[in-house]
Amino acid sequence: MFGLRSSGRDGASSGIFLIGFGLLYLTGWWWPGLLILLAVTGLTDIIMSGHWKDAAKTAVAFVIAGGTLWALVWTGIMWSILIPGTLIVAGIFLAYRGLK
Repeated sequence: MFGLRSSGRDGASSGIFLIGFGLLYLTGWWWPGLLILLAVTGLTDIIMSGHWKDAAKTAVAFVIAGGTLWALVWTGIMWSILIPGTLIVAGIFLAYRGLK
């Protein structure tokens, strides 16, 4: 099952994203639910391609990002800065990973 061709991985990742997005819509838990959904979707694609080390690195990066977010929220940083900044950093990380 692991090491599927690209179209199989894309279908699984897309399906997980749509299920997660539907759950976010039902629960209204957009933040940090969207960040978690993107992490799970990305990890699914990496794991299904058979790149376990890359999946572990990505998981660690998202755990560190989540801990950092929690610490920033605890200190009282403004949400208007935190949310866009986090999305920009996550986008840079994913773009960089995609270019490798």
